[in-house]
Amino acid sequence: MVNRRKRNKNWIIWLLFLVLVIVAGAICYLVWDNYFNDKTIEIGESKYVEKDKKENENIINEEDEAKSNGENDEKKVVQYEGNDPNLNEELSGSVTYAGIMNDKITIRVNIDQYLSEGNCTLSLISDETVVYNENVKIINSASTATCEGFDIPVSNMGEGNYDIVIKLSSGDKIGSIKGEIRI
Repeated sequence: MVNRRKRNKNWIIWLLFLVLVIVAGAICYLVWDNYFNDKTIEIGESKYVEKDKKENENIINEEDEAKSNGENDEKKVVQYEGNDPNLNEELSGSVTYAGIMNDKITIRVNIDQYLSEGNCTLSLISDETVVYNENVKIINSASTATCEGFDIPVSNMGEGNYDIVIKLSSGDKIGSIKGEIRI
């Protein structure tokens, strides 16, 4: 009888385990490297580097340059999309809220342009007849403006549909905002 020697195959299991540990370590390193280091995105021929620290440094450097160039401290709003509404010859906007709250008709508007002063004149019209008039000042906001707001006691008005017409005036510019409300 021939004695055959049995080979120990444990070394194959240990080799596979070692390869798996190396692959897992490489994957962890790549994930960590991409997460914590600069991220570079190539789009066509342009490269964009994303890193909070660098972006903050750029913003600070731009502010320092603006101050050293003698520019005033007034912050300029950057226009990202579309035409700049501040260059329009006519004022425009929209009614953002028109409803009844706490026994008052509340009307709020947003003006598309940045205005530092001016007037808003509200007219509520029913059946082509002006039923109510009120005049308030324009208030500036971050990049737009608004009217101080209109709060009309419900007891001053009757039930029905009303057209809202708000005439805007600031300097040499005028415009209007229109809407509707049902009481």
